[in-house]
Amino acid sequence: MPTTAWPRRAAALAAGMTVALALTPLPGRADPAAEAADPQLGTATEQLEIVVEQYNNLREELRETQARGAAIHAEMVPLERAIDTHRAEVSQLAARAYRVGDVRALNFLGALITMRDRENLLDPLIMLDRLTRERQRIVAGLTEAYARLAAARDAARALAARQRSQERQLAARKLAIETELARLSRLLPDDRTTRPTEAAPPLAVSAPGAAAKAVRFAYAQLGKRYEWGGEGPDGYDCSGLTMAAWAAAGVRLPHNAARQRRAVPRVSPADRVPGDLVFYYRDLHHVAIYIGHGKVIHAPGTGRRIRVERVDYQPIHSYGRPG
Repeated sequence: MPTTAWPRRAAALAAGMTVALALTPLPGRADPAAEAADPQLGTATEQLEIVVEQYNNLREELRETQARGAAIHAEMVPLERAIDTHRAEVSQLAARAYRVGDVRALNFLGALITMRDRENLLDPLIMLDRLTRERQRIVAGLTEAYARLAAARDAARALAARQRSQERQLAARKLAIETELARLSRLLPDDRTTRPTEAAPPLAVSAPGAAAKAVRFAYAQLGKRYEWGGEGPDGYDCSGLTMAAWAAAGVRLPHNAARQRRAVPRVSPADRVPGDLVFYYRDLHHVAIYIGHGKVIHAPGTGRRIRVERVDYQPIHSYGRPG
């Protein structure tokens, strides 16, 4: 490691030292032995988590589509105002053409004033050689504004169609998740949902910075139920928990584990510090927040509660650092 990297790493480790030492594993509500005794149930809950993260990704895509659609509609307002302004200027040109008896120019300008979409957008080159430079500028401004508005409307229609498709996909994925949850609910032991959560050990965090805030938030969620698609405050899924933890620290993350991996810089296992995100499995369908001392806090899956776990409880894909 370059010598210049040592001070940064030492500072990061020192900042997380108090957090790491203050946190001790909190037993979860689920009994690991009971989970091991029913491998089929464990496989089913893991497969369901994959579907949940796919649902979360679709929901993020829908949000992006909705945001882009709103932006395009916002862009239309000044375009429509510009058209009104240019149309008024063309009306003045038409009035002058009428006064001097220029019928051809009058017909051309009248068509420009009354056109509404790209289908009846006339080619201004037909008349540009018969117009003055000022008239050319006015006509060009109007036709350009119409063209830009038509392009924006086309984009808005395409986004609306995409949004409808995404909403149908979300509805189908939601139905699949709820159907599987109904099946699993009959198999889950009662103590996973009815036994009181064990008391969490005290948390003493003196390290400053956003990472400490994220860890504090995650620690405060211990014992809350796993809720698919959950963003709090009563329940979370895995990426919903890490998203909410870092939102409490002022950092926005998407609600999907794979998207979070792409959104944050990668860090090596040797450089991990409390607050870093830990991504699991090759397909990145699970994420947790590192709290130091070889432990993470995460939302494990259906029927289980947010809890402390060994960082290597499942195969680790990579680490990432928000901020």
